[in-house]
Amino acid sequence: MSVKFYLYFLFINIFLLFLLCIETIKVRWQFSQEYENNAYLKVANSKLKEINFNLKTELYHLNSPAKVERHAKEGLKMITIEEVIYINYER
Repeated sequence: MSVKFYLYFLFINIFLLFLLCIETIKVRWQFSQEYENNAYLKVANSKLKEINFNLKTELYHLNSPAKVERHAKEGLKMITIEEVIYINYER
C-alpha cells in the first residue's frame, strides 16, 4: 500500500472525527435548550397553579350562601319574614 492511500485514509478519518465533533456540539446545545425550556415550563406551571388556586377561591367566595344572601338583602331589597300572618277570607 502506498503512502497516498494512508494519507487519504488519514484525511477521511480526520473529516469523520470533525463531523462527529460538530454533531456532539449540536446535541449538547439541544440538551441545554431542552433543560432551559423545562425550567421555564416549571415556572409557568407553578404560576398557573397559583392563578388557578386564586380563581377557585374567588369562585367559592362569590358563590357562598352568605354572599348570595347579602346581595338579596342589599341589592334586591328583600327582607326576611319575621312573623307569619294568616289571612282568612270569609264567604
